[in-house]
Amino acid sequence: MTKIGPALLFLSMLLAVIGCGTRPAVPNRLEPIPYSDTLPSDLPAARSPDEIERLLDASLSGQIGHGLSIRRLLGAQHEALNVTRFDDVVNSAWFEHRNGRRRMSLEEVARGATTQGPDTGNTLTVIGGKSGGISPGFTVRDARGDTFLFKFDPKGNLQLASAAGVISSRLFWGAGYHTPEDCIVVFDAARLELDEGAMIETAFDERLMTKDDIYQVLDETDALPDGRYLALASKYVPGRPLGPFLFSGVREDDPNDWYAHEFRRELRGLYVISSWLNHVDMRYANTMDVFIDPPGYVRHYLIDFAATLGSGTIRSHQPREGSEYNFDIWATLGRVVTFGFLQVGWEGQTHEELHPTIGWIPLETFDPGSWKPNWPNEAFNKRTPRDGYWGAKLVGSFDDEQIAAAVGAGRLPEEAAEALTEILIRRRDMVASHWYALVTPIENVETTLNLEADPARLELSFDDLGLNSGVWDSEETRYFWRFDDPATGTRGGGDRAADPGDRQAISLELRRLPGDAPSAEQDFAILHLVASREGVTNRAATVYLRWDGRGYRVVGLEH
Repeated sequence: MTKIGPALLFLSMLLAVIGCGTRPAVPNRLEPIPYSDTLPSDLPAARSPDEIERLLDASLSGQIGHGLSIRRLLGAQHEALNVTRFDDVVNSAWFEHRNGRRRMSLEEVARGATTQGPDTGNTLTVIGGKSGGISPGFTVRDARGDTFLFKFDPKGNLQLASAAGVISSRLFWGAGYHTPEDCIVVFDAARLELDEGAMIETAFDERLMTKDDIYQVLDETDALPDGRYLALASKYVPGRPLGPFLFSGVREDDPNDWYAHEFRRELRGLYVISSWLNHVDMRYANTMDVFIDPPGYVRHYLIDFAATLGSGTIRSHQPREGSEYNFDIWATLGRVVTFGFLQVGWEGQTHEELHPTIGWIPLETFDPGSWKPNWPNEAFNKRTPRDGYWGAKLVGSFDDEQIAAAVGAGRLPEEAAEALTEILIRRRDMVASHWYALVTPIENVETTLNLEADPARLELSFDDLGLNSGVWDSEETRYFWRFDDPATGTRGGGDRAADPGDRQAISLELRRLPGDAPSAEQDFAILHLVASREGVTNRAATVYLRWDGRGYRVVGLEH
């Protein structure tokens, strides 16, 4: 089995990269194999890519290449390679289906990846520190032997970064990504004990840490009224750290890394979840590869969510963030050409902190399709409507109560928690409204063959996520379809208005049936289905059907 998994995965990838014109039709493609990227392998080398070089490359070649891409301008982008026949991804070292596949309990959402926080009732041994950088903190080992990174909020904005980090980690984890165990911790500074070998990293060097270094970090945050301190405690993830992963290419020394990262659906779709949670700092430095041994494979994590929601880590977010890259070539060029007279939407926009603990997060001006992180990355740039729809389904899977449960984990004041919950609910609805409208968002297609009718009728029922989520209503929705079965020469089409219920259905006349024998592997029927509402016609969904001797079964779906 160890040899078969990679072989099948490699063949699937090879078929995928040959090109759109020669790729097998969806029902005949080899699918990715769940967890086939967790097969035992040798330990890859740890790496630390030059961040400045990477960011400059993303800002220059990335923006220019994306902006001038002929394929993009013609609407012919390459789709993601690691998708299943039903336009999804399999569980892997990158992603595991959670709330999108099974509604998680409120307790599960509130807990996230966290099993238990640090033991603050006993000695907390400081084993390392960082006095410089955007968020000073120190590394602590508790009495159980677990290691955590304690990070602190800026003065005047207690809970700003810590609450954002905890809340977003719950939602990214619930969506399916690997995240550290993050939680809010309150502790007494008297329980801190310095390990004699603790080292501290400063802006200039690394040296032995002193107790004064601990107090200096604590002096940069606000104490609670009772004298204790609040921090975000992030537990060290299991495995051996290997450095960040990149949003393009593959890790050459990882034999399980089959797909170029910019062609992975879960990394393209990550754009949508990042936009919902305003994760403007989604860059490679906030990712981590770790080697899990045994059995010996690389798992891929998202880390550090302090700059999400309304938090800029040490301050509130500003209107530019989420609207323009830190170095945005086209906006800058426009200002130069117009001698500074060109203004984009965010310039001149007024903003005000919603609350000191949540900062500022845009709502009325939020555009799910044009949102930008601080730095571009190749996976986000190559997203297509299908990738966006996949990500929007993850966002839409969180109901109001689950969002409130995730916000509750941030331990915000009641009025701040209520305000942030309402904002995330409304941004969720905006995400769904945008991305669902770019496709025909049908799911869970089922077939029934009615032989009593003359002629026989094939009935298909399905969920329309646009209707079920309230993005649009049944009164304004109409379905148009075209059916083609080359094996029998049966063709047809039709249209009908949507039903008011949760499940929708269409019916097709079949003047000829394929017969008792199942179809050959290369034989399948195709149904193109389009949702239209008030003159807006969505991109068609394609349903693939194969005769199994008793009726048609669904063998593929593309949005």
